[in-house]
Amino acid sequence: MTPLLTRLLASASVLGATTISGHAIDTTAVELEELQVTAQGGSAASAATVAAPSSDPKTRLSPSALALPANSTVIDAAEIARLPVQSYGDLFRPVAGFDVSNYGQGGVGYGIALRGFSDAEHGRDVAVFIDGVPVNEVSSIHTPNYVDLNPLIPETIRSISIVRGPFSVEAGDANLGGSIFIETKQAEPFSTLGVSGGSFDTVRSLATFSQLGPGIQPFLAYEGYGTGGYRENGDLGRYNAFNKVTIPLDLGSSLSLRAQAYGTRFGQPGYVERDLVRAGLVSPRAATNDTDGGGKTLQTFVANYVNGPPDDELSALLYASHDVFSRFSDFGAGQRGQVEERETVGGRIRKVWTTNLFDALPTQILVGGDWRTDALDVNTGPTVARSFTARSLDLDILQHNLAAYAQVQVKPVPWLKLTGGARFDQFFYDVRNNLDPALSPKVSPNVVSPKGGAALTPVDWLELFANFGQGFRSPSASSELTGNPRLVPLTIESTEGGGRLVFERFSLLGTVFFTDIANEVFQPALGLPVQNLGKSRRDGFEIEARMLAYREGLNRVALFANYSGVSARLLNGVPSVFIPKLPAYLATVGAEFDIGAPAALAPGGRLTGAAYLSFIGAKPLTEDGVLRSSPYPRLSGRIAYVHPSGRTIYGQATWYPGDRTSESIFNFGSPVSAVAAEIFTSPQPRLTLLAGLTYGFVTGAPPR
Repeated sequence: MTPLLTRLLASASVLGATTISGHAIDTTAVELEELQVTAQGGSAASAATVAAPSSDPKTRLSPSALALPANSTVIDAAEIARLPVQSYGDLFRPVAGFDVSNYGQGGVGYGIALRGFSDAEHGRDVAVFIDGVPVNEVSSIHTPNYVDLNPLIPETIRSISIVRGPFSVEAGDANLGGSIFIETKQAEPFSTLGVSGGSFDTVRSLATFSQLGPGIQPFLAYEGYGTGGYRENGDLGRYNAFNKVTIPLDLGSSLSLRAQAYGTRFGQPGYVERDLVRAGLVSPRAATNDTDGGGKTLQTFVANYVNGPPDDELSALLYASHDVFSRFSDFGAGQRGQVEERETVGGRIRKVWTTNLFDALPTQILVGGDWRTDALDVNTGPTVARSFTARSLDLDILQHNLAAYAQVQVKPVPWLKLTGGARFDQFFYDVRNNLDPALSPKVSPNVVSPKGGAALTPVDWLELFANFGQGFRSPSASSELTGNPRLVPLTIESTEGGGRLVFERFSLLGTVFFTDIANEVFQPALGLPVQNLGKSRRDGFEIEARMLAYREGLNRVALFANYSGVSARLLNGVPSVFIPKLPAYLATVGAEFDIGAPAALAPGGRLTGAAYLSFIGAKPLTEDGVLRSSPYPRLSGRIAYVHPSGRTIYGQATWYPGDRTSESIFNFGSPVSAVAAEIFTSPQPRLTLLAGLTYGFVTGAPPR
């Protein structure tokens, strides 16, 4: 029992899970090791370890994200288990091209950006899905297409598929910088109990329960979390209950049902003037208003039906959620409140066919349709100690999105694959403005998003690809349509070309991309007006390398590095030249490992973990580039010892050795003529430590 359990816990891989829909990790892309062991009468099993570079070709017919003719990445559960993750933004920090900003404002969504879009917008320019359910909150009062992944428990993730750029036909609204498809686990052969604690009175407890077998497969996870926060008024508490069962059906089909309840309440330190912090005149831990803060409750139900293997799969999805979010913030002109209640229902149906047309042309066809309805009750206004003194906005919003999409992949010759597709999205808005009924638009804009690309492998070790795609973001009923009901979805056009060298233990990938927007839209911070910046252009590149540096038996050490740069310019002429809040470059170098522990600790024990150093370039804070943030490094690492008995002891640390004011930084003044006194920041802690203990134990198969 113990050698298998040790390897399972070290890798956190998912064993024996049935096929799930969407962009789940393709098992052909991950190197697996066979372990001939027996676990309480169980049979031999396989567990993932640190993988060699993937040799999965983009010329393969597959609905997988890795098979798209685009720069795509898949992260599996084993890699997530090795990462130093203190909050969900850390899942993406080491990944090439990601710009992540922890605002340090309690339970609000992080800034997550790709391809030269701003980290100031709470992830609104990336389309995010969990088990096929869209996460972006359309018409959010916070920011349009706001993303909050705080309800995501890292230990429940099976895989994360990332497509850079607007090239996935299955991602519609918010698919500008790219798309993220998260799949949660179905089952694993063990359960866990864990507790951790660290800096700033942080405490977390987590219990999971799961079983593998021929019958119903449960995966349950229950989390409690609390922290005092680095800064004053930075306290946060949350609960999270994740309940998922997968039911095998006839003819190779399955039905997964997921119910989740999440709640959080938090204080909010606010933002302080950067130059005063740097001069030592204001403490980096000082709060703006001790009554700032907010909370959120979320209840979600999801049903996923899957029939057939991924290459000939029929899948269907239904979901419903209820969300109440509040935030009270003082940005220098007095506290203002935002309260939003949202009910969302929706669904998706999707079919994949893989065939040989005319017995000569390998072809794969994917078709699908989406439906989503959001009903919102939105209120904003001035507040004192979180109590409204007036209303500046009181809206009832009903928003529908109906979509259809199709994609065709063909291989005229074995070394070439052509991909083409498109999606059509129709929106229906019905807005009731309770303060000014005359500004109650009923509109129905639509948008078409074509995609196309090619991939070729002239030799086994070289892969080339190029593609074109359009993406869009829907107009916000809460902040845009009441003032301009003729507004249509914001659209972008992007092209990309790249290549990858793939050898047994080393890979090198490089891409260049070009993105055009007819009318750049930017909101410097919550509560500040939306700015129309005119035409814009983004030219950028990404380079990433991976090497399996050490391999002996089951032991692995891998090295990775990536670098991305982007030139993002406004085209209307001086003084407006720079798109604000975009770092000039992003660079990361790191290592991950899974090796046998010294025998002095315990025979059969494992050491696993990862460490990486990131460098983030300076960001222009004004359109003329006069005011900028400072470049800064960030170092993060984790090491875990997995005892043969099932105990795991781990520790992790995050260190900002240089500037701490530039990750979360905002211009509260004019986008062109701001002065230094209008640059505000939420400083990061110099050092954050966390340690924990988890006990894992094998659980038997459920009754049939």
